[in-house]
Amino acid sequence: MRFPRFLRTARAFALAASVPVVVTTLPGDVPCCELSYRVTPDPEAGDVEVALEIHGFRGDTLVLTRPSARPLVGLIGRDPEVEGVRRSRWGLRDGQPQWSFSRPAEGWEDPIRVRYRLSITSRRPLNAWSVGLDRDLLYAPSEALFLLPAMPELAARNAAVRVRWELPRGWRSFTGWSGDAFHGTRQLLKTNILAGDIEHREASACGLEIDIAVYGEWTFDPATIAGDLARLACVARARLGPPRADRYAVTLVPARFPMTSGNRNGPNAIGFVHLLPDGSPPPTRLLAHEIVHQWQRFDAAMWFQEGVNDYMGLRLANEAGLIGDERMAQILGGIDSVYRAHPRRDNWSFADEEREAQPFGPSDEYLGYRKGALVGLALDRELRLRTGGEIDLATLWREMNKRTAWGHVRWSDAEISSRAAALAGGSLDRFFAHYVDGTGTLAAPERLLANLPPAPTSPARPRGLGAVAAFLEFGAPRLSP
Repeated sequence: MRFPRFLRTARAFALAASVPVVVTTLPGDVPCCELSYRVTPDPEAGDVEVALEIHGFRGDTLVLTRPSARPLVGLIGRDPEVEGVRRSRWGLRDGQPQWSFSRPAEGWEDPIRVRYRLSITSRRPLNAWSVGLDRDLLYAPSEALFLLPAMPELAARNAAVRVRWELPRGWRSFTGWSGDAFHGTRQLLKTNILAGDIEHREASACGLEIDIAVYGEWTFDPATIAGDLARLACVARARLGPPRADRYAVTLVPARFPMTSGNRNGPNAIGFVHLLPDGSPPPTRLLAHEIVHQWQRFDAAMWFQEGVNDYMGLRLANEAGLIGDERMAQILGGIDSVYRAHPRRDNWSFADEEREAQPFGPSDEYLGYRKGALVGLALDRELRLRTGGEIDLATLWREMNKRTAWGHVRWSDAEISSRAAALAGGSLDRFFAHYVDGTGTLAAPERLLANLPPAPTSPARPRGLGAVAAFLEFGAPRLSP
């Protein structure tokens, strides 16, 4: 039985009100239970001031960390200072910077007051994992802005967190959060921050909401992006199963120079940093790639997490009617050209590349992205051919997602092979040994696409219902400014 929306909303509020703000039943000594941030951008100075109050800390050493090893381009952090406590010791752990403060002889104040300043050197972000601060813009992945006290994982997840924005006049903020007070630091870190002179658009379809915040002048209507994302989300829901969230927060910001970049930052946040000389919008392939990430509840090696994702995104865009068969073949041909030109193609397996290659480079530099997409196509073909079109890559995807509910989140290559073999009814050891564990050369996309059996009927779609009809059945997007 489906209740009216206002009753569902009231029920959600009632449940939220019943959740305690501070969890006190954890075993052992929980060193931290409440965090309060005040964020003040100063566009004239190029700085962001952050004041943090930590309530209830009882440990011997306070360790503040920026929980990301990723280089955040354009960001220069200054050492945090704790009121009444001598300077910190700085270090790195697993690539993450951290600052340690010893407990004063007289004990910790409550709250502990921390201040730090971030200097942002770029007015426009370089890519979706960088930052920018201009007279009417602040853009940053949230992991760039917030230092966290290191604490047991469960305590971190249940900490009460509040964020207050002190913005210049005329600015407003947009994040992946539903508000500025919530339960847990994981949500704090997994989103994108956009503040300034921004425009807000919405689209809804298939029971999903797409909220998009746009900064800058564009030669296209940003509402079309929200509409395309809604169409992709409809097909993803039909093909890959239920989503993890019913609202997606999307940001669109112009890049510093011509390029296009996207990131998935958490279970419901997507960021696009984009600028093309001809003024065209972000390509459908990029939109689809980031939407498919929202249907990834599992973790896997790069070739599957990114490469197979790229192929799945193209397939869903094709089913959504956003790219035709000919265009899909052209894009796959371009991927194939990059793969065949890779200097390590005949020497590196995917595992070799993850050990040897430099991280955080352009995606064209990695076999995991480009060969991985073609392995996705080949694996989709293998599963369909072996089962007469009854099983496909989307079936495997749903199976992997389902098992995350049982604690199986990280998938090894051997586990993916084993699960695919169980679905196909026979071993896939030779396929994986040749193309995943080895350096075997894949057939060209036109050969892999030739005589490809139709995809099986998706669980959420009646037999005989085409992609466009299914889209209309689930609900065309509703757009609003």
